[in-house]
Amino acid sequence: RPAAPEPAALEPACSAAAAMARAPPSLGALCAAFRRLAESEEGVQLVHLLDPLRSGKVLLRDLHPGGRNLEEFGAQQGGEAYGQALGLYLACLQAKADGEGVRELELLCTCLKTWVQMYIEAEGTGLWMTPWLIFLCNAARMAATQLDQAKRSEATSSDAYLKKLVEIHRELFQKLNKERTKRAGHVWVCCELLRAYFKLGQISQCSFLLTAVSQSLNRDGFNPTELPKAISVTFFYYWGKHCVFTHNLRDADEKLTWAFNNCPSKCKGNRRKILLYLVPCKLRLGVLPTPDLLHAYDLAIFVDIVRAIREGNVRLFAEKMEEHAADFIKMGTYLIMMKLKFTVLRSLTRNVHREVRRQKGDNAAHKLDIQPFESVFSWQDGCDADETACIISNLIYQGAVKGYLSHEHRKIVFAKDAPFPPPSKWRV
Repeated sequence: RPAAPEPAALEPACSAAAAMARAPPSLGALCAAFRRLAESEEGVQLVHLLDPLRSGKVLLRDLHPGGRNLEEFGAQQGGEAYGQALGLYLACLQAKADGEGVRELELLCTCLKTWVQMYIEAEGTGLWMTPWLIFLCNAARMAATQLDQAKRSEATSSDAYLKKLVEIHRELFQKLNKERTKRAGHVWVCCELLRAYFKLGQISQCSFLLTAVSQSLNRDGFNPTELPKAISVTFFYYWGKHCVFTHNLRDADEKLTWAFNNCPSKCKGNRRKILLYLVPCKLRLGVLPTPDLLHAYDLAIFVDIVRAIREGNVRLFAEKMEEHAADFIKMGTYLIMMKLKFTVLRSLTRNVHREVRRQKGDNAAHKLDIQPFESVFSWQDGCDADETACIISNLIYQGAVKGYLSHEHRKIVFAKDAPFPPPSKWRV
């Protein structure tokens, strides 16, 4: 998922969690460690304690409730304030160990709702509680995805469990939207909903969420960039991605650039996900990435397209767009990428202009015959004379070429000053 690691400020040392990670704990020791970490508000270490992937073991392999109800025992031993959430989580792990996927998801959702309610009732910002909130959201999403995949393998193509999870997240979003001091959790639940809507193809639902967050920003002076990077980078990624889908390229560029610049350099996979949407925006705005950047993030899909734009090579552009069409369609950037043909044609026009003037030398004028342009456009794109005139007229109209076309004299009159304005002057 495109989120940065938790900030260092949320990572205090904790000998209890370290000891638990080194040796298989007893159930009592696990509950005691949970209680200590919750009381000292060490949220990141709480995740390290309870996440089987981080601790390198399956928690319940060495936990023996001794015939007692695991949920009740966890609730009793985990402390009065947060024990209920621990009991639900332990019961969820038991369901997972027993292969009861549906019950696992139900318990995860109940645990998530319980933790969010505790988060809302906590004094102050409750920021220390957000790491486990994020963890529970991720765990619920993974459980729902596994159940849906199992249904698809049975020839049932639906996302029923993910849709149920969306309803729960919508409920939590509405609750958190009323809490002015709990913006971190509010924005993360928004991220979960945005992620789900993109997966379900319900892009139109995203506008409601982003409008609600924007209203919070305007009403309370709330600034998403002040949130922990794990949350703000994820939020700006999805916000920028939504702007790409709605063809709001300048806002998309702003949001995705912020996400990329603030995503830690060691998170190469997440930075690559951001670039898959940022690069098309930059290309459409006339900014070409360097070959080193594309190579560093394994973005070979863009290499030849960027070369086609630089050279004005319409044939190469068409060939590579056909080759990678399925990938761009899957990402939702195909239409933006196809519009780059406009930029390729502008580069081709500029190259013909430069070559004709070079051949004329001292006799070069700003009024050029249209015939060389017709020949090159026919060779590169199979255009006839009328199509060439239409393309050049459109380039002039969009501000990519400064001048005018004289059909009567079959001339193109280029401006003496900057006949090819920079992309910032174009109509996008």
